[in-house]
Amino acid sequence: MTGEPRRVHRPQRPHTRWEIDEQTTLGAAYVRSLMRGQLRTGLAVFAVLVLLLATLPLFFGALGSATVVWAVLGFAAYPVLVLLAWWYVRRAERNESDFARLVEGAEHRGGP
Repeated sequence: MTGEPRRVHRPQRPHTRWEIDEQTTLGAAYVRSLMRGQLRTGLAVFAVLVLLLATLPLFFGALGSATVVWAVLGFAAYPVLVLLAWWYVRRAERNESDFARLVEGAEHRGGP
């Protein structure tokens, strides 16, 4: 009991995750970068969708056949929408994995 008091060794929390959890300026910058990437992805898909929808009346006017118009609206539009949704989900997941790799890489280097 006469020796120096020992310090209790607490496991270190990863610094970068702590920054994000505590919402510090650096943590907010990390989260903002993820949010900007997700926003860019969403806006890109939205722009493609608007472009496709804006050109449909021109396409339908050139066709002139009501049967083809209904076939395009009833069948051909859905694979395009599914493809856009698939690309969006893949890109959003890639953004998140890039963010996770960025955070883990910063932790392994010893900080931000």
